[in-house]
Amino acid sequence: MVSLTQRYYRSLYEIAAVINSAGTPKNVLNTIVETVAKAMDVKGCSLMLLTPDRKDLLQTAAYGLSDWYVNKGQLSADKSIPQVLKGKPVAVLNATEDERVQYREEAKREGIASMLSVPVIFKKDVVGVIRVYTANQHDFAADEMYFVQAVANLGAIALENARRLEQCFTEVDKLEEERRQFVRFLSVVAHDLQSPLVAIQSLLSYMVDGYTGEITEGQKDLMQRGIRRVDELLTLLTDLLDIPRIRAGQLEREKVELSLHEVVKQVVEELSSVAKKKGIVLKVELPESLPKVYASKRRLQQVLNNLISNAINYTREGMVLVRVKEYDNEVAIETMDTGVGILPSELPRVFDEFFRGSNVGTKGTGLGLSISKRIIEAHGGKIWVESPCPETGKGSKFTFTLPQIRTLETVSKT
Repeated sequence: MVSLTQRYYRSLYEIAAVINSAGTPKNVLNTIVETVAKAMDVKGCSLMLLTPDRKDLLQTAAYGLSDWYVNKGQLSADKSIPQVLKGKPVAVLNATEDERVQYREEAKREGIASMLSVPVIFKKDVVGVIRVYTANQHDFAADEMYFVQAVANLGAIALENARRLEQCFTEVDKLEEERRQFVRFLSVVAHDLQSPLVAIQSLLSYMVDGYTGEITEGQKDLMQRGIRRVDELLTLLTDLLDIPRIRAGQLEREKVELSLHEVVKQVVEELSSVAKKKGIVLKVELPESLPKVYASKRRLQQVLNNLISNAINYTREGMVLVRVKEYDNEVAIETMDTGVGILPSELPRVFDEFFRGSNVGTKGTGLGLSISKRIIEAHGGKIWVESPCPETGKGSKFTFTLPQIRTLETVSKT
């Protein structure tokens, strides 16, 4: 038979374990009051927090008590056994008649005979109260008071952990809201800037083509530079607008059954001339037949264009290989190059918004890979990078997967 002392020790161990667990603050505090009530074999137990102004006690966790009793009314610190707030445990033999009890009639209705109130102290300050309730009049012994006080000490740690966790959640929510506002601001600015930039680009193109009169070669060169800069700005604005669109789930409207064979072949053909100009060999390994996928053709082209263009831009010499593989439930598309690669310390940040590798000299928005990741994940796939490329021992290898249509159909039926 387990002795009372052993039961108390076991309960303290359980409480310490739950405090150190990854449980939510609410679950931790609920476990504390339940463990105390069961260990002492009493009617119930509650944990109350002192408000910042130290005027009221807030019911934070309770076990063995009815909802109406827990929510019976405001607990005033100066009316509900105020001696506890001075740092001393207080036992009440008759809770229905003792004037130190604020809600005596309610205690009688609840079937509470005696109470033991123990302060929860953190860094010498009383921050709350643990209260034990019995159904029969009970003269609390010293070992019972010591046990509840030990629990209160552990409870103080739990409450402080909960407070810090709440602060972290609040800060995270604040940062997330600031990020959302920033993205909304960028979207508005990007949208408003697009039209005038397109107008500027069109005007410069008309002038370069001679529609507004003859121009010198020097003037033509300056205008062409201007067109390229405007084009870079328009690309940036498009990227900025893509982020909220993808987050809002707008890709779902664009998804259709399509052949990856056609998508990959088209993008590779469009970029082959770019690779040729740099003296880079652009190869593609494409099976004759591939299963169809449910996807946005435009967005998959965007991802492939980004990955292959990056591979070409960051490769001074050698080759870029695009390879498509079919697995049981998905299709994988790999883009490998023999370029500069990515530093090991920077690999975890490759898909972060606005991230630019320190060992690359080409310009860019730092949004392409981030947007590509969002697009692939919106299609139910995954994307990752390896550097150096396992096959070549240098450069980088980007891989993304897409579920096959029959896999999607199977999932939807289960």
